[in-house]
Amino acid sequence: MTPATLSPPRPEPPVAERIELSLPGLPAAMEGRTVLHLSDLHIRRYRPWFRKVISMCSRISPDFVCMTGDYMSWPRDEAASLKVMGDLVAALRPRVGAYASFGNHDTEAFKRMASKIEGVVWLEHRAAVLADFGITFLGTSTPCDLIQTIVDARELEQRVGVEGKSYRILLGHEPSILITCAELGVQWALLGHTHGGQVRFGLPFAFHNSSNIPLEHSSGILRCRDSVGTISRGLGESYFDVRLFCPPQLPLYVLKRGPLPGAFTRRMKCVKWW
Repeated sequence: MTPATLSPPRPEPPVAERIELSLPGLPAAMEGRTVLHLSDLHIRRYRPWFRKVISMCSRISPDFVCMTGDYMSWPRDEAASLKVMGDLVAALRPRVGAYASFGNHDTEAFKRMASKIEGVVWLEHRAAVLADFGITFLGTSTPCDLIQTIVDARELEQRVGVEGKSYRILLGHEPSILITCAELGVQWALLGHTHGGQVRFGLPFAFHNSSNIPLEHSSGILRCRDSVGTISRGLGESYFDVRLFCPPQLPLYVLKRGPLPGAFTRRMKCVKWW
């Protein structure tokens, strides 16, 4: 299937949406830190709308940038995607660093080219330990291999002497991985893929979310046991350049130590919709 040619005028780029996120066990060094979450840009060409997004991002100055895949849409979009992503990362200038995983639309060619984007640590089934902050970023792409990612994280944590002490943050793509995160002790997962439904009829009535999770779980804060997942609506569209009652989203998480949102549940449950 090829993408539709329908291209209505783009909305104004979203202002970074500040979301206070309470996480138990959060290291003291992460208290009050900001994490900007970019996902699902689905770049096909360098549109003027992306220039507006880049200009807006240059005014945010987050501590961390976390990106969770689907930067491009279709084969042969790699060069345009590389250019937009390079300009976007250069404009963001995170205080600590930028970390990223890949999604199901990102081709092997794009993954190879992505290493040219300066300032991003690409995590495909591997981890990065930030001992000064007490955290480990894990990245798994589509298809997911969380076991390999956990193994890599454990080896790194052993090497720097923080095994069992580092707070684990997953950069994933498809939200159903949250169930596995709960089983394997990943405390927080940043996720995308659903576009929040892209076409919605009120809240929380997504028309479709391209995944195997319930439609009412298409965006927001999800909880499974003692793990929390945050699903961004993303910045782009797939198949059709249309969003209906589901504007693009650029979450800026403000972290604090405190109880997890919602009540304990052995099943994945949406505790806050956006």
